[in-house]
Amino acid sequence: MPYEYECRQCDARSPRQHDHRDAADAEQEQHRTDAHGGLAPAAGDGVRRVHSEARGDGCLPAGSWWAVLFLLALLVSNCWGR
Repeated sequence: MPYEYECRQCDARSPRQHDHRDAADAEQEQHRTDAHGGLAPAAGDGVRRVHSEARGDGCLPAGSWWAVLFLLALLVSNCWGR
């Protein structure tokens, strides 16, 4: 699972996801140096794991597609009963 840096004070996020936590940690340190003078932002920041499947770009469709598929299955099953 990829990693992403997020600064809640600046509302800044990683421009791209990192495969290794070390790369995201380095981006955190760089952002703190550039934007906050090397200090941790007052509102907080951190590195978190991102689940690509939850965004719908994994191998499974997003939640809305499941709802459409379910309604289609109900429609087809209702037609077969007659």
